[in-house]
Amino acid sequence: MLRRRHSAVPVLVVALLVGLVIGWTVGPVAGVVDVDPAKDVKDMYFRLVTHGGDDPFWAVVNKGMLDATKELGCKADIDLVGGDVTLLVKRFQEAVAMRADGIALVINDSVAYDKPVADALAAGVNVIGMNNDDPEGVAGNARLAYVGQDERRAGYMIGRRLFETAKNLGWDLAKAHVAMPVEVPGATYGVVRSQGIKDAAKEYGITSFEIVDGGGLEMTTVEARETSYLLAHPETTFMIGLGGIVTDRLTASLKNAGKKPGEVLAGGFDCAPGTITGLKNGYVEATIDQQQYLQGYYAVYMLYLMKKYGFAPNIDTGGYLVDKDTIGIIEELSPKMIR
Repeated sequence: MLRRRHSAVPVLVVALLVGLVIGWTVGPVAGVVDVDPAKDVKDMYFRLVTHGGDDPFWAVVNKGMLDATKELGCKADIDLVGGDVTLLVKRFQEAVAMRADGIALVINDSVAYDKPVADALAAGVNVIGMNNDDPEGVAGNARLAYVGQDERRAGYMIGRRLFETAKNLGWDLAKAHVAMPVEVPGATYGVVRSQGIKDAAKEYGITSFEIVDGGGLEMTTVEARETSYLLAHPETTFMIGLGGIVTDRLTASLKNAGKKPGEVLAGGFDCAPGTITGLKNGYVEATIDQQQYLQGYYAVYMLYLMKKYGFAPNIDTGGYLVDKDTIGIIEELSPKMIR
């Protein structure tokens, strides 16, 4: 078996050329990429290690992964640990121990995965980030590349859309209160998205915010907590879900609290079934589609190209704003687990 080790500099040069040709965004590369050009793709095995659960969002990621493996002829598995960081680290270390040809890791904690990733790279196992990245990118975690959404920019986009809508309606934004439910308080995705929302809020003079603990990934729990918050905080002007499940439950929670469409401006992330219903019925103003099918799909292709040729591109999959005028394609593809 032929095995080459490339330093970060030539890998970055090659990746930059690829990025220029096919439109990928390329960032800094840490460590070395383990390359084996002689290995047949049919003998390659990849692992996606995620904090996800048994819900519509991750069903789409899984579909993207499976479609990529069928096209390439390789093998891949996905771990869904339901937000358990300790278990996520364990599954990641298991994948390293079995010498996977590449691992895509959800980096939803800015500290917990730093050493495991460094250890994996030292052992010659390629690791990329997916879905969530360290807030400092490669400076915070040595992963070789990232496929997913620019979380802060996405937070800014959804915040600005809702705040601009309120401004056009003549609402007094100086008195506005923004509630931001999240499945796992403190998780990187929620923290960074909320920062983007606050960036937008500064432009509109909004200063009142609160993170709402959604209670995890179980939908009935999330709905109950959101409903309770709305009943206890009638001053709520905006309800912006920081994750897919909390956004999915916004419509039901607003109805439970006796709110009419548009009485509280709501929005968030992803295109789960409840979110699509809310967009159609006027309870949800807009949502950000991070196009998670691409995260599963491109993760496999990135790991394959990394192992075969040493490529290490970054891919931004997010930032597609969905509202009542753009919901058509989402509604068509959602049942097929593509959007």
